[in-house]
Amino acid sequence: MSETASKPRDPRLDIAKGVLITLVVAGHLLEAMNHWSAETVRLPLTFIYAFHMPAFVFLTGITAKPHGIFRRIRALVILLVIFQLGYFLAARWLDPDATFSWHTPYWILWFLLALIWWLMLTPLIARFPRAAVGLSLAVAVSASAVPWVGYPLAIGRTLTFLPFFVVGFLYGKTILAWCGKARGALRGWTVAVALVLPALLYAMHVDNGWLYGSMSASDLDEGTTPGLLTRAALMLVAALVTAGFLMVLPKSPGIPWAVVGQRSLAVFLFHGVLVKAVNPYLPQILAENNVMSLVLVAVVTAGTVALTSWQPINEAVRRIGAPAPRPAAPERPADVREKQLSR
Repeated sequence: MSETASKPRDPRLDIAKGVLITLVVAGHLLEAMNHWSAETVRLPLTFIYAFHMPAFVFLTGITAKPHGIFRRIRALVILLVIFQLGYFLAARWLDPDATFSWHTPYWILWFLLALIWWLMLTPLIARFPRAAVGLSLAVAVSASAVPWVGYPLAIGRTLTFLPFFVVGFLYGKTILAWCGKARGALRGWTVAVALVLPALLYAMHVDNGWLYGSMSASDLDEGTTPGLLTRAALMLVAALVTAGFLMVLPKSPGIPWAVVGQRSLAVFLFHGVLVKAVNPYLPQILAENNVMSLVLVAVVTAGTVALTSWQPINEAVRRIGAPAPRPAAPERPADVREKQLSR
């Protein structure tokens, strides 16, 4: 069963989401700068993409609820349609040759559609927890062997990141609490491994297509068996780095990242507009000075996160995507009679 007991919300959950959504913004800015070609850019990109989306999906599973699913899905569909159209218009304004497809979410919007698929599975996940974990792992690894799994309908990332959602949904709160209590050698070794593994991926020049989670082995010119092993290894890396990340999180709810985490959906949906706006200028800056370009990315990331997490923007997203209130059930005749007698 999923963890539905009503306990105070762990502040580290919002802090983690705040840090991760900041890494999402930084990753997109770094990609716009050079798209993995410059070694100076590839190093931080490898560290970010090694775990940030699996970790974010894991946290999303923690906050998913097994009730009110269809109202939540309806809200996500509304957001997906509105922002799909909005990003298309913005893309056409920046590039008249930009194409549009309803069945393929535009760029970052894959996450909304993937979340819809994951939420639809929550009743089955809650009903068969052990089978869900094992099956999701098998599906995620096997998906790399299916040539047609990719960007359409966000199927590639939906299947690849499915185990992280399932584990987060079923056991996420327990894992988050355990990581927060880890001390001594366990904490030290886990954090050390979390730092070493992305460095190894960088040294091995792992194709960044594997880190996106949206491509099959054939798309990456890899054989079936090596592809299955690569996907399984990268999932293990993401899990270990996520554990190390959760172990070093501060616990103070007053940290600004906690507020950003509470408003992460607004940051996620709107940051792409700012990234696309500065996209044409970033490669030129990188050509001038590698170190200063990274400093600039840090500054632009901070400004983008601050702007897109602004309360009015967050409130607008909440109103658009707020699940419609459940209508009150009509009173039964017996209830009406009881009220009249009590007057």
